[in-house]
Amino acid sequence: MYKESNLSKLRAKMKEDGLKAYTIVTGDPHDSEEPAGFYGAERKYFCPFTGDNAIVLITQDEALVWTDGRFFISAEQELAGTSFKLMKVATPGYPSFEEYVQTNKLYPLGTNFLMVSPEAINGFKGKNGIVVDCDYSSLVEDRPALSESPLWRFDDPKYNDATSEEKIAIVLQSMKEYGAKAHLVTTLDDISWLTNLRGDDVNCTPVFYSYLYMSYEEGVHLFVNPKRITFDLPDITIHPYEEIDEFLKERADIPTLVDPDKCNAHIYDILKNPVNHRAPSNILKAVKGKKEIENIISIQEEDGVALLKFMLFLKKNKNNKELTEWDYAEVLQGFRGENPRYIGDSFTTIAAYGPNAAMMHYAPTEEVNAKVDGTCIELLVDSGGQYLGGTTDTTRTFAIGELTDEYIHDYTLTLKSVIALSRAIFLHGTSGVCLDYAAREIMWREGMDYKCGTGHGVSYVGPVHEGPNGFRYRTMPGKDDGAINVPGMVTTVEPGVYKAGKYGIRIENNLLTVPAFETSDGQFYKFQTITYVPIETRALDLSLLNQEEIDWLNSYHKDVYERLSKRVDGELLAYLEEVTKPIQK
Repeated sequence: MYKESNLSKLRAKMKEDGLKAYTIVTGDPHDSEEPAGFYGAERKYFCPFTGDNAIVLITQDEALVWTDGRFFISAEQELAGTSFKLMKVATPGYPSFEEYVQTNKLYPLGTNFLMVSPEAINGFKGKNGIVVDCDYSSLVEDRPALSESPLWRFDDPKYNDATSEEKIAIVLQSMKEYGAKAHLVTTLDDISWLTNLRGDDVNCTPVFYSYLYMSYEEGVHLFVNPKRITFDLPDITIHPYEEIDEFLKERADIPTLVDPDKCNAHIYDILKNPVNHRAPSNILKAVKGKKEIENIISIQEEDGVALLKFMLFLKKNKNNKELTEWDYAEVLQGFRGENPRYIGDSFTTIAAYGPNAAMMHYAPTEEVNAKVDGTCIELLVDSGGQYLGGTTDTTRTFAIGELTDEYIHDYTLTLKSVIALSRAIFLHGTSGVCLDYAAREIMWREGMDYKCGTGHGVSYVGPVHEGPNGFRYRTMPGKDDGAINVPGMVTTVEPGVYKAGKYGIRIENNLLTVPAFETSDGQFYKFQTITYVPIETRALDLSLLNQEEIDWLNSYHKDVYERLSKRVDGELLAYLEEVTKPIQK
């Protein structure tokens, strides 16, 4: 979609409107991590970088893109030979976007206020800068349309601990604690959770474009394409999505609870009396209930069977030098699709061979992929499924070619990091910022680091990345993952080693926070690993593992065997026994 000539059109429009610079962020009016094609098209039209996270700046003479460490390698490749310059986020020698704009006095600066938060706008302005609300997405050719497919109910009692009415009642009560008389919910995952409705608007994420407004006086109002509601919602008044502006203008003086970090600046500016606070549903949906946890564990077992089938397929086809990364991704999707509860993938499968695995979020396409021909060391597969009953996210790195001492060392180090955090015991009040250290210091001891968080929250039939829980050693702008970790939260642990031009290694499990014990010093928690997929052991240097780590791995594999053996038989059962057998020094 990107062509250098596209920038000429944009710059001509900027000059006509008197702008020194124009910025495009990755997102939509609802702060979604991955926007629908309708909203993502503008960035792809004006910038060659295709990664998930970026902010683009265009001036009359320059074109720059800021992205984080997950994408440095892929960004350098995609930007090579273009007029774009890569700006590395949180990296010495590279100014932040805000610093660059302010230092170079790139004002008036244009951006679409629907796509950014009020806090972001203030950061763009600095002390005296002028930021103009403008939208140049109309210049984009062949822009994809928004989904118009019917929404579907996710309200079966066997899958939910609360009805939509019960959830909304809890939120309305919470709203009063902050002195608000109304509450505006702008984030799609919160709206899906509160209404027990799902859609297909965002790739791999069953949410739908909408706004939700609630108050005791006026009830609950959902702003969505009315054609998509094909069933009765007696307790919710439906409005066209586009009417949210006028609706809020008529109620602008009402004290309205709104999350300023998640609400776009255009909508936020309408409210004359905002009550700024995180949406109550943000933490409520992150803490899974009893039924949700039971379903998640069941789904994790079923997903483990799909991955076990994939592992056996990989073993049988190891010498088939014609199969590509794309072929393996398709095979895995097919195994998941055998499950009647499967809805779709929870994100685009990362099947990365050899050096491609060093790009954390590399994903093959049908047109661009590598043959898994045995000349490289490993195949990294990071994938997940959306099911009626849960969302999964698992990574395994499989030995394919000849192993080197360096690779064996790094693979073992990665597993040690997984085990360290998985075995953590922590006191109530501990945040993911603190817990991150348990995994990362294994790498830090050797002067190594991975340029991403150690883990993220996982939703319940929603976005595979869900805040506010996560593991990250420092607060990062735009990342919502530093909350206190409490029972019921599901968080990934996924440390790794990424060496450009060589390989990438990642092992990822999902951890459920559960009570451990209580003493006079307080309540302590621990993690229960709820991903049930064998871990590759052929690349381990057992001399680097202590007995506690070996015991953990053997115990984990025993649990995997006991859970999956009830679901498989014949050749698959024999293979399961082979890949979960105990190891010893």
